[in-house]
Amino acid sequence: MNILIFVCFCLTPFSADKVEIIKENGMSVIHLIGNVVIEDDETRIVCKDARLHEEEDHVTLKDSVVISDKDGFITAHHAQYYFSDNKGYLGGGVELVSNAQIIRADSLFYDGAKHYVEMHRNVVIEDTSNNMIGYGGMGWYDLRDDKGYLERSPRLELLREEKDPIDISALRFELHAKEEMFYGYESVIARIDSITVQCDTFSFDLVSDRGAMIRPHVVEKQNRLNGEAGRFSMKSEEIESFSVYNGDSEYRSEEGNINNVEGDTITVYFENGEAVRIIVEGSPHGVLQLKRGTDDTED
Repeated sequence: MNILIFVCFCLTPFSADKVEIIKENGMSVIHLIGNVVIEDDETRIVCKDARLHEEEDHVTLKDSVVISDKDGFITAHHAQYYFSDNKGYLGGGVELVSNAQIIRADSLFYDGAKHYVEMHRNVVIEDTSNNMIGYGGMGWYDLRDDKGYLERSPRLELLREEKDPIDISALRFELHAKEEMFYGYESVIARIDSITVQCDTFSFDLVSDRGAMIRPHVVEKQNRLNGEAGRFSMKSEEIESFSVYNGDSEYRSEEGNINNVEGDTITVYFENGEAVRIIVEGSPHGVLQLKRGTDDTED
């Protein structure tokens, strides 16, 4: 994503229904009113009201602001841009669309020199190519490297055609669009079909549909799985397998028996989103607790 949000106003042709040159606080202001269009060879700005403060080297745009170039467009209710610093502030339902990314926020700060965007309040980052939507109270996006960050109660949704979204929350997310990866850090909770995962760190490859975790605690109905690290794989939008390393598990059979096992690698396989088989490798050991029937409980 690489969008040129503003251009040097004083060197750019413009048109409007009405043009006023006025004085405000002793300084000259060019006021454009109605159907304002500002454009050069690369960028086009449309709004209903614009004020160019020549001596202060900035422009104020108001009402139905649309700024576009070959890479995408950005819309907002109002905007202010400082030419010498190449920085802009936009507010009022801001939406930035470029390539396969859509960014929304109540307000947005843009640093043109660093190709950097900072978003505030009701932040949404949508990756349309990977059917992923991120939410948060604050976010950042590096337009050059295609990397995004979400904080303040952030969460991600991985959309699926015939199932509920995979829902993941954390204290902080990193979104790597070029690598098609994302990372969740601290107090991560992921809900995948019948599984709830709590872990310290969560990563997911959107191409291979494989994920990894640090210190996972996994619950699937009455079954649990713990480990120092873990991995899982998806197939056809469903969980296929889940493995932990240096872990332990408690697995309940349909008959009510409880299997407590430990091992170097514990892998649970799933069908239709539910656990159906468990394999323990590397120094496996455990205890089988058989369910006692009514005949066994009385002499």
